[in-house]
Amino acid sequence: MEKESFHFKFLILLLTCVASHSLVSTQPHCHEDERSALLEFKATLFTIEPPCCSSATSDVQPKIESWNASTGETQGNCCSWAGVECDEVSGRVIGLNLSCSCLSGKIYSNTSIFRLLHLRSLNLALNDFNCEIPPAIGNLSSLTDLNFSGSNFMGPIPHSLGNLTRLVHLDLSNNRSIGTTLEDLTIITSSSLFIRTGCNSGSSINKCSSCSGGPYNHPFGPPVCGRQNAGPQNAGPLVNPYRFLNATHANPYRRLNATRVNPYRGEIPSSFGRLNHPKHLDRRFNFITGEVPFFLRNLVQLKSLSLAGNMLIGKIPASLGNLVQLTSLDLSLNKLKGEIPCSIRNLVRLTHLDLGYNQLVGEIPLSFQNLMELRFLTLRSNQLSGKIPSLLGRLIQLIDIDLSFNQFHGEIPNTIFQLQGLHTLNLNSNNLSGTVKLDMFSEAENLQVLGLSSNKLSLIVEANITHQYYALGLGSCNLNGFPEFLQDQDYLFFLDLSYNSISGQVPEWFLNVSTRNLRHLNLSGNFLTSFAQDPVIFKWEQLVVADLRFNELQGSVPIPAPEMWYYFISNNRLSGEISPLICNLSSIQMIDLSYNHLTGFLPQCLSNLSGTLEVMSLQSNNFIGKIPNLNGNCALVMIDLSCNKLDGPLPRSLRNCDNLEFLNFGNNQIRDVFPSWLGSLLNLKVLILRYNRFHGLIGEPAERVEFPTLQIIDLSQNMFSGSLPSGYFKNWTAMKVFETNSSSYIGDPIKRAWIFSSDATFHYSMRVIAKGIQMNYSKIQGYLTLIDLSSNNFSEAIPEAIGSLKQTVLLNLSNNILSGPLPPFMAKLTNLEALDLSQNQLSGEIPQELTQLTSLSVFNISYNRLTGPIPQSQQFATFENNSYKGNLGLCGTPLSRKCGDTKTPSSSPTSKEDQDSGIARELDWKIVCMGYASGLVIGVVLGNSMITRRRVQSLVKNFGIRKQRRRR
Repeated sequence: MEKESFHFKFLILLLTCVASHSLVSTQPHCHEDERSALLEFKATLFTIEPPCCSSATSDVQPKIESWNASTGETQGNCCSWAGVECDEVSGRVIGLNLSCSCLSGKIYSNTSIFRLLHLRSLNLALNDFNCEIPPAIGNLSSLTDLNFSGSNFMGPIPHSLGNLTRLVHLDLSNNRSIGTTLEDLTIITSSSLFIRTGCNSGSSINKCSSCSGGPYNHPFGPPVCGRQNAGPQNAGPLVNPYRFLNATHANPYRRLNATRVNPYRGEIPSSFGRLNHPKHLDRRFNFITGEVPFFLRNLVQLKSLSLAGNMLIGKIPASLGNLVQLTSLDLSLNKLKGEIPCSIRNLVRLTHLDLGYNQLVGEIPLSFQNLMELRFLTLRSNQLSGKIPSLLGRLIQLIDIDLSFNQFHGEIPNTIFQLQGLHTLNLNSNNLSGTVKLDMFSEAENLQVLGLSSNKLSLIVEANITHQYYALGLGSCNLNGFPEFLQDQDYLFFLDLSYNSISGQVPEWFLNVSTRNLRHLNLSGNFLTSFAQDPVIFKWEQLVVADLRFNELQGSVPIPAPEMWYYFISNNRLSGEISPLICNLSSIQMIDLSYNHLTGFLPQCLSNLSGTLEVMSLQSNNFIGKIPNLNGNCALVMIDLSCNKLDGPLPRSLRNCDNLEFLNFGNNQIRDVFPSWLGSLLNLKVLILRYNRFHGLIGEPAERVEFPTLQIIDLSQNMFSGSLPSGYFKNWTAMKVFETNSSSYIGDPIKRAWIFSSDATFHYSMRVIAKGIQMNYSKIQGYLTLIDLSSNNFSEAIPEAIGSLKQTVLLNLSNNILSGPLPPFMAKLTNLEALDLSQNQLSGEIPQELTQLTSLSVFNISYNRLTGPIPQSQQFATFENNSYKGNLGLCGTPLSRKCGDTKTPSSSPTSKEDQDSGIARELDWKIVCMGYASGLVIGVVLGNSMITRRRVQSLVKNFGIRKQRRRR
């Protein structure tokens, strides 16, 4: 028996050896001409020092390093080289995969690679070639798969690409300035062509990292594009956290900087509808305009269609119901309006449907009940209304449901609680009501993401909750304490407990919740008073977003983990100095410590954070000393240090902040001359220097173009002298061009795709004082232009150049020593809503031309030396007495002195009481404190309504100038 066993084992060993020898002996041997072409190709390139992408670590050699010129049996056989595939019969090179090979250099049409005429697959993705795609690519007519994504190609797609009639997969995405000509690609006749050219960039690419895939499945926000390290590592036995930041349900994009240069623009040409039965069409993140084309109905073989991230308008055409083979439809991130068409009932094979981030209205159609294969449903961020239909609970394949940021009302249907396969349910930011018990979700055993924040729900949390969650949105759920079941949540990635009624001290056990995995924490809008220890250093190793705003926290500033990105702890009662430990935040992008009681000097090490820091909001504290200089590169977009006690000059290193849009140093003790050197910042839109000790003349600008994008400037309450800066008026081109998009806001480009329960958009905000009455802007409209040069020592006449600033909405030149006539060219400022020229030495008559200012609602020329009749037409018929008071030579309505009355008033207002009254009546447009807003505005924000003139004057008469009050 043992002998037979031995023979059997020997036979197996013999057969294994024979098979191995057979495999070696039958390995194809490459042809010499192709071997030479590959070696020649290698010689034209050089390799970047690894690690150059995430799959090329420092201990891995780039693929072409294995290509050897030796003629040995193995080394000389190019079919054995890394990345090279040969046909088993002919030995011809049919595949070349050099993706993520750390290659750099330029590829031209005479490059030897284009002599490999038998190539079927060519993958040069994720390298750095920095050149145009050579027209010789059209010579490789056997190609079925071509991938040039993320390799720094630029320029237009060559027409010769149309020669590749066998292509099945084409990926040119994530490049620099790739232009797409759809007309040229329509001659490719492959019946299953998958085209990807979107998400191209003008800047660096974060290679080998994932961005959005098919219909993204982010539970609380869209996929992150452009932020390194955007997701955590795997969180234990739960689903990969990247799934929630960058869904990969379909073929994934690479993640890259969100700036796109020269992607496809314009409408999709009708010839595209004549493609020969393509199965996949992916045109996301371009600049496609117009409506969703009707002719797409002809592409009846389509299995996936994505036009996400474009500028499509109009309705979703009912004709899409003709695409009955579709399994994936993504029209998200456009401007589509109207209702969801009922013809969607025909798409019975759909597994993914994403219509999020549009302007859709109406209810969820009953025809959804036909979509029995649906697994992922995203209708986020529309204007959908009605009740959530119970029919969704019948779609038993559903895994992810995102209905957040709509206007759904009523109770959550019980049928949804019974979806056993449900992983994600996001109902944040609707008008849902009723009482929800957390154990109602117990049947959904796989539920890992639950979003109920920002509704009108009352949540009851039972003591026996054993479910393990990955993300919990429980904001505005009428909780009055920290739910104790959180102590057992070891895999929480996201936690929102904002705007509840949680009061008192943060329990010590809470600081130990999910210390290894928690990355997003929102406790804002509660009544928290302190932590169990002071100072507190957060134990959450991976925490990148912390929002503790609008509480009653006392003590010192908590120290977050070094990996923090966004740290918001404004509007509390924190005191003491900022710990130098905060300078360990090596990845910080936004920090907001405003509206506290912090004191001391600003740490000099803050300057070391300027390479990553984009938003620094420290206003309304008690900081003293000089503003730190900035070291090296500067990424700052917004700086607000207003309402402190900072002194010294402005740091000249600010001129290195090329991206700076918003700068507010108002209400400090800064002593300096006018910072003309800031004029080189081509993105600066808001400059606030009010109530400091700036002094001297504002001379002529040194360059022809200075402050070209400036829209809001406040230099009030300083000691500037000389004439008004007419040379700068000529350069402020942004104040001359009308903003046509009334729905845009200053700061709109600064958007973050994070998973806060509030909307992921930041806006600048400001408070304006008009005659002591506060007006608040939660968002600064893109058309708003404001000039406040009041309360200085400007003299001489109003320069004619100011008449060119036609975009100006608010103009305040009061409390200066301006002389000369009230110029008629002011009538050119047809956009003016408020004009204050009070407390000057202007003389002459009021020009009749000023009656053309039909938008003017507030007008003050009091306490000047004006004479003659007051115009009675247009807006001037609405202005009251206080607009003209203190001009002894003026006559006519609304003044009591009639024109033609030669009797001179007996006295002029020289008493202290009258002088104070005059000051109280000046129209003093002041930007008191500007802030930065995200969901909740940093600072106090109440809307942007104009108070009626009668009410303003009445309040001024009774109370005089009111001082700004802080929240606490």
